[in-house]
Amino acid sequence: MSARQNLSPKLAFVVLLWVCAFTLPWTIQAFLCVLLIIGRFAIPALRPGSPRSARAFSRFILYSIAVATLVSILNAALIREGAIVANIFGISLHQGGLLFGARTASRLLLLSFSILLFFVSTPLPDFIQYLQEKGLPPYLALMLLLTLHFLDQLPIRIHQIFLAQQARGAPVDSGMLARTKALFSILSPLVLSSIVESIERGTALELRGFLHKPQPVKHGGSHMDWLTLLVLSLAIVILSYSIVQWLIG
Repeated sequence: MSARQNLSPKLAFVVLLWVCAFTLPWTIQAFLCVLLIIGRFAIPALRPGSPRSARAFSRFILYSIAVATLVSILNAALIREGAIVANIFGISLHQGGLLFGARTASRLLLLSFSILLFFVSTPLPDFIQYLQEKGLPPYLALMLLLTLHFLDQLPIRIHQIFLAQQARGAPVDSGMLARTKALFSILSPLVLSSIVESIERGTALELRGFLHKPQPVKHGGSHMDWLTLLVLSLAIVILSYSIVQWLIG
């Protein structure tokens, strides 16, 4: 993996963000989410590996903002604590519920942004090879590779089956009831084709020597190891400080 990127600092960064999601105030978490969105464009290591990954991440940002707004509004309407900050269609929004919704939404956004940004910016072969070099058993690496490949190709495969069923005259877009009935006709070929492809792909990878454990590869510089250690140390410091504050308080 000498010509590939070292994933240790990036994984350590994800661990740091998860620690921040459970320990820091929601305002800092929201700020970190904004920094992640900026880093997706500014930092080369965090840029999506393909145009499709970039579009998926952009759509996820829009969906997550909408969900976060909805969660905050629902909590502000249901949790009647604190002063009333606004009224929407006669529904009072309370400050306590709004803050609770903001804390929940910011935590979920930071967790999801960190994981999604890692996977859209990391080529799947690099990730699998990295896990193998770190000692992951080859059969587990093969199972993980096939699973991630299936999830990556799932939207495309569903769209292809949907178009094929539509071309054959199936009422897949005639209404809610027709879509529900056509769901089984879409799931059957989806499951069967996925099983067949997984078996063929697994056999091909096994014949190419994928199940042989790769030799550890030494990276050229040690600055990445120092960066990983620094990021993990920062995560430990934040976690330790939060535990001490919780014990004192």
